[in-house]
Amino acid sequence: MLGGLAALVVAVAVGGWYVLQQPAATTGSPAIAQLGAPAPQITLPVVGGGTSNLAADRGKVVLVNFWATWCEPCKSEMPGLQQLATELHDQPFRLYSVDLQEDAAAIQAFQQQYGLDLYAVIDEDGSATRAYGVRALPSTFLIDQNGVLHLQRLGPLASGGSETMWSEPWLADQVRGLLATG
Repeated sequence: MLGGLAALVVAVAVGGWYVLQQPAATTGSPAIAQLGAPAPQITLPVVGGGTSNLAADRGKVVLVNFWATWCEPCKSEMPGLQQLATELHDQPFRLYSVDLQEDAAAIQAFQQQYGLDLYAVIDEDGSATRAYGVRALPSTFLIDQNGVLHLQRLGPLASGGSETMWSEPWLADQVRGLLATG
C-alpha cells in the first residue's frame, strides 16, 4: 500500500517536472510572461465546477500562485495565502491557486486537510504553467488591475517580515499597495 502510494507520488512529481521543462507554445504573443506586459490568459477548470477567466477579473488585483499537493514549500505558503484571501474578500482582489496536473479530488482533500478555501484551478496540461515560465513550485505572480504582470517570484516565498522582499507580509503589502491605487 505505502509502496504504491510512494510510486504514485514519484510519478506525479516526475510528470510535473517534465511539464515544467517543456517550452511554452508560441501564438504570436510573448512565449513567457514578462514583467510590464499583459499577463497570459488563464482559462482553466475550477475545482468544484466552472471555468476560470483571468480576463473577466480585469479591474481586480490578481495574485496567481502555482503549486502542487506534493510540493513541501507550497504547503507552508498556503496558510498565508489563505489569510490574505480571507482578509481581502471584500476588495477587488482574486487569488488564483493554480494546481499543476492533479485531479480535483486530490486538491479538495488537500484543501480540507489544511483548512483552505481558495479559488483553486487545475492546469491539466501545464499550458498556463508554461505560459508563465514557471520552472519551480511554488511560483507567484502579481497582476495589476489593468491585467499587467507587476511582480513575479519563481520559487518559494522568503521568511521574514514586511521588510524582507518576497516574504508573505511583503507580498501582502504589495497587493494592498496596488489595491490602494485602484
